[in-house]
Amino acid sequence: MALEYRNLMEDIVVQNAITMMQVRDCCTCDACTSDVVAYALNHVPPRYVATRKGQMLAKISGYELQYKADVVAAICEAIEVVKNSPRHDDR
Repeated sequence: MALEYRNLMEDIVVQNAITMMQVRDCCTCDACTSDVVAYALNHVPPRYVATRKGQMLAKISGYELQYKADVVAAICEAIEVVKNSPRHDDR
């Protein structure tokens, strides 16, 4: 039996980052999206779960509401940082 584990915060941040970036008029290129996700993940505590395939979606849904406020705050902060200092070249 192989142990599987996942950081639920990663799933929640990725699910919400692009939508929030669009709403806040932030560039959504790969570099900016990666920077926002990485910044946000570094500012929320990880939430690892051990799970089997097929049970992941149920676990994510249950945890998402609980941690959404922390994730939203971290993504908002990340968006401001990235908007003020984007790593990509101006196109």
